[in-house]
Amino acid sequence: MVSRIINCTIDPAKVDEFRNALNNQFLPRIQEQPGFVDNIESLDPATGKFSCMTLWETAADEANYEKGIFQEVAASLGPLMVGNPTVQTLPVENSSVHAVRAGVAA
Repeated sequence: MVSRIINCTIDPAKVDEFRNALNNQFLPRIQEQPGFVDNIESLDPATGKFSCMTLWETAADEANYEKGIFQEVAASLGPLMVGNPTVQTLPVENSSVHAVRAGVAA
């Protein structure tokens, strides 16, 4: 399993617009992508600090997401951000919910 972690700051005046687009326009489509496992989002509406982790079955699934729908997501949501997001992809080491243990991860 692979995690894709995105950290960014949303313009606090545009948080509602960001939430609406992400949760109604993009999240259902992201969840339909081959290899999608889970999505965890954290957001502080007062500061606009946002963190999102998606989990993918394989590195190839994550790479296909990166080359595909993520380009549309980034183009649409980027103007609502302050600065550029950071994106990090890592193998999942442990997950109690997804039954992944150290040394057994993808």
